[in-house]
Amino acid sequence: MTKQTFTLCLIATVTLLGGLRCQPLHAQSQARTYRPGELVATGGGISAKILQCRGTGENEECEVQYYRGEALESTPRWENTLFLRNAEERIRNEQKQQTEVEPVTAEPGKPEPAAPPPAKTLAVEGEPNLNCALVAPVGDTAKTAKPSAQLFKRKIYDNYHVIVNGTNSAPLNLGVTFLSFQVGQSFTNVVRVDPATGAHRLNDAAPVNATIFPIRSEHIVCEQYRDRTLRRRVANKYACFKNRDGEWMCGADGIPRITELD
Repeated sequence: MTKQTFTLCLIATVTLLGGLRCQPLHAQSQARTYRPGELVATGGGISAKILQCRGTGENEECEVQYYRGEALESTPRWENTLFLRNAEERIRNEQKQQTEVEPVTAEPGKPEPAAPPPAKTLAVEGEPNLNCALVAPVGDTAKTAKPSAQLFKRKIYDNYHVIVNGTNSAPLNLGVTFLSFQVGQSFTNVVRVDPATGAHRLNDAAPVNATIFPIRSEHIVCEQYRDRTLRRRVANKYACFKNRDGEWMCGADGIPRITELD
């Protein structure tokens, strides 16, 4: 066994003679196969989307696209899968440490402490679990459509669905199920002048004097691929308004909070 292999091995058993039998880390991770379209959390709010993979053993590598939340973090690049495996292992260990709690033992003659009340959960509209239907929300999206929650849900769905075409690493289909959806008080996108930096619109993406509807949404996004369906939970703020062409649009207006479910 080479020195390099030894440094990457996992100590499995200490023999009676005091010797060590170790197994290369790569062999331990053979069961983990990365597939195109898969999203791998690497920590710090960064995730890597697998585009394609090549090679085997220590030479195995995948082309990945990094994201910070839903925003692109880098251009696609090739990474050795050892980096991805180590990142996943580190996250698993951190989660294990957070969930390991020393058990509370009741004192003799005293009743055991009561269990904490169950955490409240958000009910999915029409779904008792966290599945999501791979269909578009019903809503009129024409220029003449009146502002409504259904209209804004459909525009947020369209933002996700734009990548669906079934080619290369793109999903075959996509669904969005809204857990909670709040439409705030609308306001006019006026121009304000700052003595130091000059004139600024309240929302630089919207035209001057456009009516902006602030949205808070929490939803499940499902991406269907040929071999699996990936799900994630997203919470974010949005700004919905008519653009310069008079078309309705809803753009992200904050940093999303994303929880991978698969």
